[in-house]
Amino acid sequence: MSPTSMRLQAAAAGVGVLLVDVWPVLLIWRAGASGSVGDLSEVRMLGVGLATSTCLALLAAWLMSRALVRTEASPRLVAADVWGAYALAIGVYTLALTLTSGLMYLLLLTDENQSLRSRFWLIVTLWVAGRVTAVLVSVGSASALLGRDPQPSPT
Repeated sequence: MSPTSMRLQAAAAGVGVLLVDVWPVLLIWRAGASGSVGDLSEVRMLGVGLATSTCLALLAAWLMSRALVRTEASPRLVAADVWGAYALAIGVYTLALTLTSGLMYLLLLTDENQSLRSRFWLIVTLWVAGRVTAVLVSVGSASALLGRDPQPSPT
């Protein structure tokens, strides 16, 4: 596989992760622009969220390029295996984020009488911890799918 092809595939993987990560934000932004969800002037963490999504996209691109380089040296892996691991990781990541959001809503709804502003740090902590856990679980699942290549014995 040529280096250009590897770079393009890594870039496609990064763009895919970016789109998966920001599409809810884009939908909320669109709904806010149309006026159907009220005033969105209190969205203070949007820049942090977009920066985090960009960092995750760069991480995905780097991991994809490393995995594609690994296929060149592996007798048992091909590029399709790497893309299968990528699809698994995206699915696991999305599921983990959904479960994290469900947990966050459950914790926030248990005491509805408090304002969200008074529980800002709880929300931030849950968001960060959920994001990190989702990334670790998804990368781990992709790594487990690809497995380890046996090391040649020194003879």
